[in-house]
Amino acid sequence: MTVDLVWLFNPFVIFGVALLVGLLLFAWGRALAPPFKPEGHKREMYTGGEAPSKQTVRPGYQFFHIALFFTVFHVAALVLVTAPGAEASWLALAYLGLLALAVYALLGGR
Repeated sequence: MTVDLVWLFNPFVIFGVALLVGLLLFAWGRALAPPFKPEGHKREMYTGGEAPSKQTVRPGYQFFHIALFFTVFHVAALVLVTAPGAEASWLALAYLGLLALAVYALLGGR
């Protein structure tokens, strides 16, 4: 007599077991944690129990340009690394040309 355990590999069974393990870990952590006492600044958003400080400097968008250049150049590097070999190298050169135009436009045509 053989036992057929193919149902164990059903995605729904695996998801249910993973969900059950996650709920058990959550319940165990909740049982170990001390009770919550709402005191001081603990109920305020994003303070972590500390008094929030006054914001003297307004946030700017200077970092946006850095993040945009980072994204453009890293996507370009990914495309160039995964480009096909010698038979389509002109596509990589065309992409580099378009990238140069995009960087020129992002710099404001300076």
